[in-house]
Formats: sequence, C-alpha cells, structure tokens
Amino acid sequence: MDRQHGMARLLEMGKDDNGSPIHLFVISDGSGFTPDSIRASGKNILFINNGIHPGEPDGVDASLLLAKALMESDQYLGLLAHSAVCIVPMYNVGGSQQRSCCSRANQNGPAEYGFRGNARNLDLNRDMVKLDSRNAEALVSALRYWDPDLFIDTHTTDGADHRYVMNLLLTQDDKLEEPLKAFAQQVLVPGLYNWMDRKGMLMGPYYEGVHEVPDSGLVGFNDTPRYTTGYTGLFQCIGFMSEAHMLKPFADRVNATFQLQLAALVVMNENAEALKSARAKAKAMAASPGKFAIDWKLDTAYHEEILFHGYMAGYKPSVVSKLPRLYFDQSRPHDVMVPWQDKYLPALRVVKPNAYVIPQAWRQVIQRLEKHGVTIERSKRDTVLTVEAYRIGKFETVKQPFEGRYLHHSVEAVPVNISVDVRVGDAIVRMEKETDRFVMETLEPQAPDSWFAWGFFDSMLQQKEWFSPFVFEDKAAELLEMDHALRDAFDARRANDPAFAADGWTQLYFIYQRSPYFEPGYNLYPVYRIQAP
Repeated sequence: MDRQHGMARLLEMGKDDNGSPIHLFVISDGSGFTPDSIRASGKNILFINNGIHPGEPDGVDASLLLAKALMESDQYLGLLAHSAVCIVPMYNVGGSQQRSCCSRANQNGPAEYGFRGNARNLDLNRDMVKLDSRNAEALVSALRYWDPDLFIDTHTTDGADHRYVMNLLLTQDDKLEEPLKAFAQQVLVPGLYNWMDRKGMLMGPYYEGVHEVPDSGLVGFNDTPRYTTGYTGLFQCIGFMSEAHMLKPFADRVNATFQLQLAALVVMNENAEALKSARAKAKAMAASPGKFAIDWKLDTAYHEEILFHGYMAGYKPSVVSKLPRLYFDQSRPHDVMVPWQDKYLPALRVVKPNAYVIPQAWRQVIQRLEKHGVTIERSKRDTVLTVEAYRIGKFETVKQPFEGRYLHHSVEAVPVNISVDVRVGDAIVRMEKETDRFVMETLEPQAPDSWFAWGFFDSMLQQKEWFSPFVFEDKAAELLEMDHALRDAFDARRANDPAFAADGWTQLYFIYQRSPYFEPGYNLYPVYRIQAP
C-alpha cells in the first residue's frame, strides 16, 4: 500500500522486545505525514492500535479493510477530509509470531493466531505506565509524538454468551475534563451506536458481570492508566476498545470491527471543529490548579436499567464433573432489563502541587517521565527546600508476580513537612501543564498505577541499620529518663498490650524507632511536593 498510494506512508515507530520492527501506517490525504503538517491542515488524528493481544486479531484484518476502503473507494475517501489515520498493523510482534490454534480456548477462530504475552511474556495492555517492554516504549513515544484526538485499541472479548457481535469499552469518562467528557457522551458514543445500528450490527457496552449470568447485573470497567485507554485519557484523548465477541464467527467480528472504525471516522468528520475545540479546552483545564482524583471506586448506590440482548441461561449436569454447569441456549434469545453500574466516584482527591522534586538517584522514574512527554527541569544549584513529603504507612502487596512486578495496593501515605537537600541535577517537574494528570497518577504513591505501586521505590521500604539489644539497653533507659512524652507512650503501650509487655526486644524497638538513632529515610517516599511557586 505504501508503494501503491501516495497518500500513505509506512513508518517504523520502534522495536519489539524480540528486536523486530513495529510499524505505523499513516493515511493522510494531501496533508503530509507528520503531526505538525496534519495539524497545520486543520485535521484531527485517529490512532488505531492492533495486536496488543495477538490472539485477538480481528482489528488486524479490519484495519486492512479500512486502509483499502479509504484509499481505493470513492465512497469512503471523503472521511479523510478532516482526519488523518495512524494504524499500528501489529503491535505485539513477538506474541504474534508465537502462532498456534489453541491458546484462546474460548474463541471461535481464526484457524491460527498469536499469543497474548510478548517476547518477555508481558501483557502489553498492563505496561503503559511502567514501560518494562520496548513495545510500550515505542507506543508511548508514538502517542506522545502524534497526540491523537481519538484512540482505538482492537480486541476480542471473553465473557458470557450473548447476541452482541461488538462490545464497546470507552475509557471512564470521569477522567476526561468536562468539555471532552461531554463530547464523548453526547456526540461520539451516540454516533457509534447509530452507525452500528444502521449496519445491523448489535453493539452493547463492555461489562463485567456481577455473577455468572448477565441477568444479575453488569458493571462498567475501570481502566486505570496501565491500560491503553486509561493512559490516553490522561492526555485528554478519548480512548476506546473495540471488543468483538469471541463466539461470533471470525469474519463477522472483523466486519464489525471495520464498521466501528468507520463509525469513528464518520463522527470525527462530521464534528471536526467540535472535537478540536473540546480537546483544546480540556487540555487547558487539565493544566489549571486544583484537586485531581487519583483513585476511583464504583458508586454502588447508583444504577440504571438497560436492555440486554442475551440468551436464556441455565444449569445442567456436567459431563466432566457431574456437577451443575452453566450453559447458554442459543435457540432461545432472551431480552431482559438488567442493572447497569458505570458510575465511579473519586476515592481519593489530591491537591495539585506547584512542582515535584525527584532526586536524581531515582533515574528510572525520571527517564520514564521524559519518555511520557513530561518536561523535566534540572536544579542548577545545591539548595535546601522545605517540602511536603509522604511517610509510607501500611500497604499490601500481591502474593504472586503480576506482569513481572510485585504490585502494591491499599497504600497509606502520611504527609510530613521536612527540609531536604536538593542537589545540582535533581529533577524538578513544574505543574500547570497538560501532562499534570499523568504526573499525579504516577508520582502520588496512593494512585493504583503509581510508580510506587509498581515497585520502583521498593529500596526505601527496607530498614538498613539495626541495634544490638545488649548495647541499646542502656541507651533506651537514658532516652526514657530524658523524654517524658516517650516514657508516657511507652508505659501506656506496656499497660494496654500484654504481648508487647512480654517481649523485651519489641519494647527496645519501640524506643529505637522514636530515637535519634533510627534512620530518617526509612519509609520516606523520595518524591517531594512543593506548594510555593
């Protein structure tokens, strides 16, 4: 296509972890092949990512159909009047080369397909923040360079059986600033559904079931920044996933994905200026001072009733286990009103600081900020600053590795005001920029996809110095004699905690933790917030 059409260009956007090139196919009608030239012509940009899970290849074939339609059919050529299209033909190249018939046991074709994990066995749709793969580095670099207005990630969904050929997963629109949220809710989503209805393709929302059978209720998915759509939303780009249904024939899934891609272009073409305006306003709002929600929880008190097009479900004896097993009867279509919960509330709001300071020792974090397009300044002199820091309290950690890391969650962070030495070369991230949401989602330790959560700061969670009880006994006695508040706290603990009162070493450690001998950096999160300009 690159050779046959002057309006297309095949570029290399980076490398797979196995060393293979990852390509980007750009379709642009007379407006060049750079974001600057496309923006200068007044066009918006649609970015389509395929094969993040190569076992779900519907979008790969659908994007071939889209490219042919846009460049070879007069019927669709007009869709490029106000838009350019960027297509990643195959993102997880290493995974796509692990071809087999059977890794997707639930899926109805095609005959062969790739594997979910990449060359390092990472799920790339969990790597958008931590960037442990070369693949994610390539995609993030491309997204920051092209800064698309609309992003589509193509998938094949698992889950219950139903009559929908397509499920739509839109990023949680509460993460979008209000102008873009309104565009997504009032323009984009209705436009996508209207197009699919006219094409006779049943589409419903992507959901997670409350129980095995959809009739019991459906819950919308909370896509945190580790996912592509959660990530793009932080940069005020509307992201959605096409989730073609696994049990529908492969050709039907491809066609539905193709039609949904066309629908997105139709909406963009018909509302080009409105989209452009909404994004500009949203970016400006994201850069303004105030509070940001960095964690979300489902509003269980709210639901609406939606019509679900499924099949009658029931239970019958399993041939394997002889126990009751779920089945869906495709001969008995079933339309039912079901509870739909898709409203999330802020679980934690944090006041945006004027800046963050990151000591240069934490270079992996600083480098990742730069890769994500965040502007980094460097301190030009040694100085002492009064900052707000966090002392990490309780947190929980997954018991098994998750995408190559031991992910932390349920993090408690207690703010403390301290003085810190800032050295020449330490990183300063000034706020009031359109990247603010991303910065706060990654640097605030309580955010679910923060770099603290992903283990980038684990070394500060280990105490380095201890004491010998026979030496510290005398020092502890002196401390209790000199510090009456410490003595009162110690005596109260002994009186109210029998286990504490019976354990001499724990009593010494209680005093040690509150003494000048205890290391000040233990559990002190080494990213500092500056509130003053």
